[in-house]
Amino acid sequence: MTRLALAGTVAIVVFATVGQLSHEDGVSAGGYLADVLPLLGCWLAVAWWTRSFVPTWLAGVTGGIGIRMVVLGHYRWSELSFLAVALAFVGAVAFACCRLAGIPVRTSSTRRS
Repeated sequence: MTRLALAGTVAIVVFATVGQLSHEDGVSAGGYLADVLPLLGCWLAVAWWTRSFVPTWLAGVTGGIGIRMVVLGHYRWSELSFLAVALAFVGAVAFACCRLAGIPVRTSSTRRS
């Protein structure tokens, strides 16, 4: 779980940094709070619960974008394209981090009751 959490953290921080650099406001603490916290909070919660990559990636990123949307008041169709980009970017970077670190990428939970 720790390595999965670390891979997600790296991917989410890189995603937020690239996103902020692509806008005129640049990188800011407020931007990180708005972008990183909801995504990272959901990623870590789902990683703790499932302990596997695919559910963490899908539910963590989707939940984080949903929370970000509500907090920022972004109720637009463009949020769907933002979700698609977030899923693709975070998924690819987190997957690459897992593979580089030698973490087996499980697609189903091994959590025991």
